[in-house]
Amino acid sequence: MTIHALAQTAPRGHLEPIVLADPPPPEGHDVDVEIMSCSVCHSDVHLLDGDWGDVPRPLVPGHEIVGRVVRAGESAGLGIGAVVGIGWQSGSCGACAACLSGREHLCTGGKLRTCVGRQGGFASRVRCDARFCFALPEALDLGSAAPLLCAGLTVFSPLERLGASDGTRVGVVGIGGLGHLAVRFARALGAEVIAFDPDASKRALVLGLGASDLVDARGPLPKGAVDLLLVTTHASLAWDDWMRVLDLEGTLCLVGVPGAPLALSADPLMDEQKKVTGSVIGSPSTMRRMLDLAARDLIAPIVEHMPLERANEAVARVRRGAARMRIVLDVT
Repeated sequence: MTIHALAQTAPRGHLEPIVLADPPPPEGHDVDVEIMSCSVCHSDVHLLDGDWGDVPRPLVPGHEIVGRVVRAGESAGLGIGAVVGIGWQSGSCGACAACLSGREHLCTGGKLRTCVGRQGGFASRVRCDARFCFALPEALDLGSAAPLLCAGLTVFSPLERLGASDGTRVGVVGIGGLGHLAVRFARALGAEVIAFDPDASKRALVLGLGASDLVDARGPLPKGAVDLLLVTTHASLAWDDWMRVLDLEGTLCLVGVPGAPLALSADPLMDEQKKVTGSVIGSPSTMRRMLDLAARDLIAPIVEHMPLERANEAVARVRRGAARMRIVLDVT
């Protein structure tokens, strides 16, 4: 069976239909997944636009995938027909210190990415290591689940790692595809949440998601208001101003990639023992905990649906920030 996909041959070029040869049957841990849906992440846009350097082309993007297993290797551990999700990472070396300590997302010996150097999810089928395919809990709405596989994990992982829980105050900067899920997961973990965004029309939305307030990100900013500040925007901010939003010993965590190097004073790091860190995706075990929490608390991304054939339109809307949180491309 051939694989039908949409691929790009040059940076910022349009996606065009392509037919890929059917690979030999999967072996070992590999599985073939018939794709039901794949959402458009801003990371896909960065790859398509060449923002992260040259990548192998033709490029078939897409790494927030929901589908069904149709073929499996002898060691896959997933049955035919299993409904699974696939995120940004599709494999690791399994032998480095990070992998051996359950931190496969920090692999230093051969981390594989779902749509870099291999075919991604803007296609009819994809092959992946079953150890990076995740059985989806029945309580999840499959139609909106795809963004959880990257956006959901990207915000849940640092919230969990940095201690968002009962009694902590979390600030979320930027209420978009990442930020709206960050608000929901922070609340589900028990934290009080303040949202920061320049768009006042999002007030009803963020309050409905569980935030206690929406503060204009253009200022004035409250001082000492949160213990953890999760920055989901790609904008380059006045970092000293945002460090003042943190209480003593608070942590600012980047999950959006800033457009310029960070510049901030040393005083808050020394006199107030504040910290700056970052986070990308999370380990397979963290993914499973995120999916379980999403199923338990019925945490679903806000999505709009488009057919895969309209992927160029979807990418253009994500590029200019016009998507309503997340666009899911329906494949089958």
